Amino acid sequence: MPLSIIFPLNPSSENNAGFDGFTDTDTTGAIKQNMKMLLLTNKGEYVWDPNFGVGLSGYLFENESVLNTGLLEGEIRNQARQYMPYVIIDGINIQVDGESQALKVQIRFRFNGIAIPELFEVEVSE
Repeated sequence: MPLSIIFPLNPSSENNAGFDGFTDTDTTGAIKQNMKMLLLTNKGEYVWDPNFGVGLSGYLFENESVLNTGLLEGEIRNQARQYMPYVIIDGINIQVDGESQALKVQIRFRFNGIAIPELFEVEVSE
């Protein structure tokens, strides 16, 4: 049974069992998918919980000197604490490229008490 479905949705090639998903052996992949959804979803976009999401795309057009990466990091940590309590964030690196209007976020995290950190990266651009 899948731990989480994979986006974009693709019909499963396995006995018409629905959609492709992460299995119990791919917990890291499922966590990264959930993290991606959390970071890219705008507040109010998820109907059942209007507080869900960081909305990285909303930060794209802020001037580099105006964008407070500390506040953005705090928002990411708060959202992860609330919606992904099984994840321990060790560090967040936020890079802003004003010329190409791109925002890159790297998150080092651990889960289930495992000492080996994982790295998740997402980049949004216009």
